[in-house]
Amino acid sequence: MKGDKPILLVDNSNTFTKCALATADGELSGQTRCLPTAQITPESVNEALAEWKFGQVVLCSVVPVAAAVLSDIFADHPMHRISHTDCPQMLRLYENPACVGADRLANAAAVALHYTLPALAVDLGTACTFDVVVQRDGLCTLLGGAIAPGLRALADAPSRSTQLLPQLTDAELAVRFSSPLARDTHGALQAGVLAGYEGMLRGIVHQMRMEEGKGACCVLTGGNALWGGAPPEWADYVDRELTMKGMLALFLGKVR
Repeated sequence: MKGDKPILLVDNSNTFTKCALATADGELSGQTRCLPTAQITPESVNEALAEWKFGQVVLCSVVPVAAAVLSDIFADHPMHRISHTDCPQMLRLYENPACVGADRLANAAAVALHYTLPALAVDLGTACTFDVVVQRDGLCTLLGGAIAPGLRALADAPSRSTQLLPQLTDAELAVRFSSPLARDTHGALQAGVLAGYEGMLRGIVHQMRMEEGKGACCVLTGGNALWGGAPPEWADYVDRELTMKGMLALFLGKVR
């Protein structure tokens, strides 16, 4: 039930849980706070949200265990959980709409509402998700999408599967790929992971654009949206608030 008090948006993903405040009429306030998902407890959440006042909670979660903890923490507030029931028309091409992650639904809703269609919502986080939204028969429609490993998952795979290859640090992954011609094993691993990540992202976006025409815009979001310090040339927009915008749009019934 919607009221006139501020809305707390909680984006609960695998690595981090992001919180933001929005006005009752659907405007993000610009106030955001973040904590590691693995560290979610009543104490850590209450500390992170100290002095915030809100009347209701909108939860977008892809971590069931953490979602259960968050539901208990906010038990005294009306809570809405983002799900496929928020946008049945947008998911009408899916045989099993419930299989689509809440974060993907929010991203698709946000590009449908705030960008020109057709559009690609690309979320670079613990996993990379790619979703194509089009106008079909007068309705915003999630045409389909792809899920790929995130940068950290790609970087960790060689050291987990071999005995001699090292694990790359976050700092070594925070640079843009430059050349594959490394002259030591550590550098070769770094070059391969970064080149592979860049090539994977570019290739998936290119193939999706080929499916829906070259006019499809690409909207980038997620923790690695500015990986390497700048957006890649194949992205048209970087929107760090894309998921929050979509959560708010679905909660307020602006995208069906």
